[in-house]
Amino acid sequence: MLEKQNHPFAPYIPQGAIALIIGTAPPWNFCTGKAEDLKEGEFAFFFGSIHNLFWYVLKAVFEPGNPRWPRTRLHCENLLKRHKLGMGDILQSFNRKDRKAADDQLSDFEYNPRLLAKLHSENQQIRFLYFTSHFACELFLKALKKHKYTYRTHNMDRVNKSFTLNLRQKRKSFVYSCFILNSPSPRINRSLKEMIEDYGRKFSFMREENTQLF
Repeated sequence: MLEKQNHPFAPYIPQGAIALIIGTAPPWNFCTGKAEDLKEGEFAFFFGSIHNLFWYVLKAVFEPGNPRWPRTRLHCENLLKRHKLGMGDILQSFNRKDRKAADDQLSDFEYNPRLLAKLHSENQQIRFLYFTSHFACELFLKALKKHKYTYRTHNMDRVNKSFTLNLRQKRKSFVYSCFILNSPSPRINRSLKEMIEDYGRKFSFMREENTQLF
């Protein structure tokens, strides 16, 4: 059965953020608008599912000396703010098949124009884009095309799963260093150690520049 759902969260991009983490859409129970549909231990924010490794991995990469992982939306927002990270999903609405969380069960996409607009807003400082899967990256590039952005990708690096994105909008030009992260989905058979190594290597580029600037 197909069910039309809307994305429940606006992009979270704190002032001064230099990197934007881009995903696709939350699981079914996050998109119903009913708090009672969330399971015990889940919270209403990106990657708030009890089955997802994302926040464990991000905390281990950016604050390895602090073993407490984020357990609420506020914890997550503060972690992002401390390390100049923003977060948003590229889908605004979609059809979902049989209430399944997998991206391949989503169809009839409407892309998130608010997320795209953040990339060329006057006060934005974003220079790094991190996609939480290959699919998120593919959808993002399709969204740029659909919304008539002029862009070019180059400097592809298969080892680091990275590339450079040149974007032009309203006579302004922007350049982003882009990385595709290993998916934090529990459907992907990767260990926590592998995930931390992958995220640590790819976020090191952003962290090095942030250290140099400040």
